[in-house]
Amino acid sequence: MFGLSEVLKSRGCRVDMVLGASTAMKIYAPLDGKRSVSSLTIATEDGSTGITGKVTDVIPGIIEANSIDIIYSCGPMGMLEAINKISSEFGIMHQCAIEESMACGIGVCMTCVLPMKGEDGQIRMLRSCIDGPVVDGDNVVWGAKRVIPEGTWGAN
Repeated sequence: MFGLSEVLKSRGCRVDMVLGASTAMKIYAPLDGKRSVSSLTIATEDGSTGITGKVTDVIPGIIEANSIDIIYSCGPMGMLEAINKISSEFGIMHQCAIEESMACGIGVCMTCVLPMKGEDGQIRMLRSCIDGPVVDGDNVVWGAKRVIPEGTWGAN
C-alpha cells in the first residue's frame, strides 16, 4: 500500500491512509506510512496509540471529510468485507488485496479459490493468485466461508 500511495501522491492525488492493529506494537511501518500520504490515521483496538477502535470505525468520517473517490485496502478478510460494506454505503469503489492462502502462486493447486461475481452476474470460483490478488470488492461473494455459494457456475 505504501508504494501505491507514493505513486498516487506523486500524481497529485490526495491520499488518506488508515493503519490499524490490535496494539501499537503491531502497527506496520507508521513512519513509512506518514511519509507516503497526505494524512495518516492510526487506530488500535487497545488504544495504545492513535484512535481507540478499528480502521472501520474511522473510515466513514474520513470519507465524509475528504470526499473520497476510491478505497484501496489490504488485511484480513473480515476487515475487507466490513470496508466493502462501508464503500457500498457511500457508493464508492473498493479495490482490495485478498488475503487467501496461496500455496503455489501460479493457480495449479487451487488453494486460493474465492467465489467472485463476473460481469455477467454469474458466480465463479476464481483463483486469487491469478485473477487477483487485487479485486473489486463488490465482486467478492463475502461470507462464503470456503463453501461454494448456491448458483456458482460449474458447481451444479
